[in-house]
Amino acid sequence: MVQFRFCSLTFVFLSLVAVLNLGAAEQPARKRVALVVDDGPVPEHNAAFLALLAKEHVHVSFSHVGRNVVAHPELAKAVFAAGHEIINHSYTHPHLKELKDAEIEREVADTQAAVKQATGYTPKWFWAPFLEYDDRLAAVVKRVGGLEHFPWKSYHFIGSLDWEAPTTGEKFRELCTTGIVDGTVILMHEWPQVTLENLPAVITELKKQGVEFVTFSELAK
Repeated sequence: MVQFRFCSLTFVFLSLVAVLNLGAAEQPARKRVALVVDDGPVPEHNAAFLALLAKEHVHVSFSHVGRNVVAHPELAKAVFAAGHEIINHSYTHPHLKELKDAEIEREVADTQAAVKQATGYTPKWFWAPFLEYDDRLAAVVKRVGGLEHFPWKSYHFIGSLDWEAPTTGEKFRELCTTGIVDGTVILMHEWPQVTLENLPAVITELKKQGVEFVTFSELAK
């Protein structure tokens, strides 16, 4: 009788272990995606972006241009109040590699000050215009408040091509939803109409793929 009870308990224990292992094996792989929305805030589209993202319960990283923040501080404030991350995207959106160190410092510092003034928040990441940066630029940016250029080359990067006039809605949707893996960064912009019109479909498809939307800071943890 004792031996029978022992065998029964052993069977139950092993059965539970098997069930737990099966459950763990069936857990879907994590698929984090960070959307970065460049060049804002743009008054024509900002409210529509925020309304869509709020409806979908999605938080993204907005890379703001300093002069746009100065022109529309209420929009930057609304972005931050909605729970999105704001990234420093320079003050005038120049080709930074063509500038001297002091000019780069001013581009970065003036944008930091503009965002701080509008929102009370100081950006933690820098995002170079045209994605043009090198070791010199990274070092200069770091001297300005300890900012880091987001290391997008370390992630699976997708450019939506929404900045190119020939990019259709179909192409935008295809680019933003194909080949998604954990740690994907998708670049888009706040000003193109094609983005505003097709982002709802992109979010819907990414959710079907089991995507977890995160900000730059969340992805970098």
